[in-house]
Amino acid sequence: MLVMFHNAILRQSTLCCLILCALVWGFAQNASALDAQFRYASFYQPGKGPYVETYLAVNSRSVHFVKFGPNNLQGAIQITVSFEKNDSIVLYDKYLLKSPEIDTNSKLDFSFIDLQRFSLPEGTYFMELFIRDQYDTTNTARASGTITLKNPGKDPVFSDVMLVNGLSKASTTSQLTKSGLDLIPRPSFFYNTGQDTLRFYTELYGTKSLTDSVFVARAMLVYGNEQVVDKCSRFYRLHRKEVNVLVDAFLIDEVPSGNYQLRFEILDASGKVIASKRQEIQRLNSKIAFDEQKMRALKTAMSFVDGMSEPQLRDHIASMRPISEIFEREYADNLLKQKEVDVELLKKYMLSFWERRDKANPEKAWAEYAMKVRETVELFSSKIMKGYETERGRVYLQYGKPNSRTQVTNEPSAYPYEIWWYYEYKGQRNIRFVFYNPDMITNDYQLLHSEALGEPYDPQWRLILFSRTTAFRDIDEQMNRGHFGSYLEENFRNQ
Repeated sequence: MLVMFHNAILRQSTLCCLILCALVWGFAQNASALDAQFRYASFYQPGKGPYVETYLAVNSRSVHFVKFGPNNLQGAIQITVSFEKNDSIVLYDKYLLKSPEIDTNSKLDFSFIDLQRFSLPEGTYFMELFIRDQYDTTNTARASGTITLKNPGKDPVFSDVMLVNGLSKASTTSQLTKSGLDLIPRPSFFYNTGQDTLRFYTELYGTKSLTDSVFVARAMLVYGNEQVVDKCSRFYRLHRKEVNVLVDAFLIDEVPSGNYQLRFEILDASGKVIASKRQEIQRLNSKIAFDEQKMRALKTAMSFVDGMSEPQLRDHIASMRPISEIFEREYADNLLKQKEVDVELLKKYMLSFWERRDKANPEKAWAEYAMKVRETVELFSSKIMKGYETERGRVYLQYGKPNSRTQVTNEPSAYPYEIWWYYEYKGQRNIRFVFYNPDMITNDYQLLHSEALGEPYDPQWRLILFSRTTAFRDIDEQMNRGHFGSYLEENFRNQ
């Protein structure tokens, strides 16, 4: 069911589900900010066109509850969503999300969960979500970004991926109902220790163009250089039709901490991939630590690390930090802190690091990465820091070379700044990084703001950028007052 909202209306919606949630990503927040998570996914309905689903979770512990009667409490959140195209708002919605009335003795340890659907024509839109505590109007949070909606063509194509916290067969139709299932959305792609089930939903369009009436799809969890996680891969036999639904779950209790891709593929009769989709997944699993015993058992003789000296190994291992997983980073940091360390242990760590990324050819994987490290040294080094130690170097190594890089060194009133734009990175689309040089002398640009999940998000980044000449005091102020000769907004929005 698609829901088309109208301008300037205020609805009331009761909290549709209570679940535990923990991590915050992607929101601009003030000092007393709502603890919120937000994601979206785009789908297509035959005969009606594309639509976007928004998934919002707000931690009840960050919401102000008021008394309703002698023994009940209730919280409420005002939500505003807008879609802008060519500097004009094309869709706007404002509504109220209420919790059920809760006994005053109950523990407030749940999340407000909201799912909405917005039908829009093909195109690229700037989407903004603003949430405000109904009973504490200073308590707010904001998220924004660019979204592109497309009608599927004749060839097979996947929708976006919906991550799911819970699912059941629908007995009646509600806002949570999709393809005959009630799906509780998961706004975060971070899976903490104890969150051991990875549930997902995606749709496949355009299979009527295939010659075979039955074809094969595959879902898998991938790590490093195309390594499939054990027990997290599954094949499906599907039939040609307008919309195929793929909903399933992987048990990830034995999956170590790290960054993964949940990947979907369609294979033709010869096994060739003809359509694919991926979704970034981050895992923290404190139950599985770094396997030092396995590392120590490695033989380094005749390997690519064999002839490396201790200074070379220390430098190489330090340069690997931007792409290291949490457990690797902690182990390497402790290793490099030691003034005296077994050189053979350094060799074994480096070899094991690259074998985890490319078991068949770890030397090639290292050589390709080392080339990027040399690029950061040439581009971003300062008098006191090597290129890979700088924030631009870290982003360059972690995310790759940006699709667009705007460098501005002499804009009136502003510090020198750079805007990097990545069209897509592991399922995230149109993410930007803003760097600036507050000392205006060295080459050490600081990361001021980013739209990438897990990166620093500062709603006042524009004001900070112009604070060289214009002071600001209002903690809720976000936009510039206007600066002569400034092309900041054009640089940020129209790269």
